[in-house]
Amino acid sequence: MNHRFIFLVTMIVAGGMVLSLSGCQTHGEAAGLGAGLGALAGGIIGHQSGHAIEGALIGAAVGGMTGLIVHDVKARKEQSREQTMAAYSYAPSQGEMLTLERSEILPANVRPGEMAEASIQYALLGVGSGVEVSEQRSLLKDGKVLADLSTHSFNRDDGTWVSSQPFRVPTNLQPGTYTIMTSVRTARSAISGQAAFNIY
Repeated sequence: MNHRFIFLVTMIVAGGMVLSLSGCQTHGEAAGLGAGLGALAGGIIGHQSGHAIEGALIGAAVGGMTGLIVHDVKARKEQSREQTMAAYSYAPSQGEMLTLERSEILPANVRPGEMAEASIQYALLGVGSGVEVSEQRSLLKDGKVLADLSTHSFNRDDGTWVSSQPFRVPTNLQPGTYTIMTSVRTARSAISGQAAFNIY
């Protein structure tokens, strides 16, 4: 199969997806269009390799993941600076401290197309009035990244934070156990937490 042809088709479809998705009125339209364009690309590539049906199915899965629906990150301070310092017996001389406390997905069992929420709780100390914190969430299956849910930066000050992001499970995912990995980074520190959920 001509690799230049595959690259050209992939770039055209990817460009079309970006333009078309930007014009969608609802999240559902974006997800459906992503799967449709993905199936088209997969079908074309599959036809060139003599495997049109398999190519279309793979393309639909990739396109559907591109249309993964996520909502705004919600954050709240669970404990104040003083409470967090007491919990960790923290002294300012220790410098910056970023500690994972928990990571979870609720509900733990969902059907394709249903909503779930990925949450992470972490303690942050030694940054005074605030520091830029980057949070990245990815969807994994068997240790492999299927899609990036989001990457955002926020200003966080000292305390214990809970950060949550609702997302809709893609309708094309097969039953099984999946994982959301959340990475939290500052310029000096980094942590990551994983939480599993089941699709049935």
